[in-house]
Amino acid sequence: MSDIEFGLSIITGQSGQSVFAVFWYFLLFELPRYGIAFISVSVAPLAVWLLPSPRRAASRVASFDRRNVTVIVAGHNEADVIERCVRSLHEQSLPALEIIVVSDGSRDEMAEISARLVREGLLTRALSTDIRGGKSAAMNLAIAASRGDIIVNADADCSYDRFALANIVEPFADPTVGGVSGDIVPRNGDASLTSKMQAIEYLLTISIGKLVGNATEQVVCMSGAFSAFRRDALDDVAGFDVGGGEDLDITIRLRENGWRVVFAGEAICYTDVPVKTWTLIRQRLRWERDSVWIRYRKHRRLLLPSWSGFRLLEAFHQWDFLIFSVAAAVIFPVYLIWLFGEYGSVAIPILIAMQLAMMVGDFILLAFADLVTGRPVFAQNAVYMPAYSIYTGYFMRFVRLYAYFEELFLFGSRRDNYVPAKVRAVRPW
Repeated sequence: MSDIEFGLSIITGQSGQSVFAVFWYFLLFELPRYGIAFISVSVAPLAVWLLPSPRRAASRVASFDRRNVTVIVAGHNEADVIERCVRSLHEQSLPALEIIVVSDGSRDEMAEISARLVREGLLTRALSTDIRGGKSAAMNLAIAASRGDIIVNADADCSYDRFALANIVEPFADPTVGGVSGDIVPRNGDASLTSKMQAIEYLLTISIGKLVGNATEQVVCMSGAFSAFRRDALDDVAGFDVGGGEDLDITIRLRENGWRVVFAGEAICYTDVPVKTWTLIRQRLRWERDSVWIRYRKHRRLLLPSWSGFRLLEAFHQWDFLIFSVAAAVIFPVYLIWLFGEYGSVAIPILIAMQLAMMVGDFILLAFADLVTGRPVFAQNAVYMPAYSIYTGYFMRFVRLYAYFEELFLFGSRRDNYVPAKVRAVRPW
């Protein structure tokens, strides 16, 4: 009998108690995550029926005077894409009150191109700084110079669905909403296997993940590439703080101050994701390091019941990330060592069985995504799901583990050049 056959006989012959003894990692860290997602997206067809169509959203926005929308495009060395971005904003079904571009210490021709666009009447204002201050500083500069009641953050290297602006503004009809996150769709998902994995990941974690967040009041990180804010809410939290991870930080601070943050699934932003694996790794190391320092250094008080401002909803997402992201990544190699030490080569069919279970869950979520988004995503991505299961189950888990170790013990975000050194020097720790 081969190891695989022997392993399968062990798996199929397990009692309930012994199944937990073998598959405890899956049952503790994977099954709850899929369970919450399945329960939440089970109401997705109803949500789709209730969601306004793009044209209906545009007319509803018009009914409350377009909310005086300001679009801000802040970037560094974006000369190659800034004009295309600005012209695409003029094709929106909902015209903005003003469009402001900030050239953040650019060394290319971004400032000159922006100035020309002002002369041509395509931009309301072009701002530039001699020294790079980071995106937070650039956003604060533009907000101070703007007039709109709603501030939309748009990345220069992205393009937008024609109804994106109307749809991201529409939720502000609710006066309790302080921030709205748009949906992010990779436009170069077919460029490589690496980009295809990210296209599926964005679909399941943003398009579906934030829909789940909407259902549970747990939209806890607005998309940095496309998001919108009520000016009063930004004033309430004193704008953007310096440092990386500004999208997560501003979301947490808005929620902490009592503002609702929601997801507009039909406000679609198209972006390019890394095509090369090493570029992806560097990006995710930065994202995960920032997540740790923002959540568990800057905002660690949200975890503490003894804090005077303690709120269960805010503590929930902090514990959720700590358990299902940080702890899951840290414990996974421990589980692997234990499994092979206990079962030897029989551990391989055990891991295969665990991976197949997660793959089934991903297929179900992919089918939901096909239904909810109205895009043929199941047919486009089904063949890649086995590779995606390995990508999330092993590759990204070890990338996250390295990032968490680097941040918790070596303070890696302090050395991240994505944020200028002079800004890092005054960053609150």
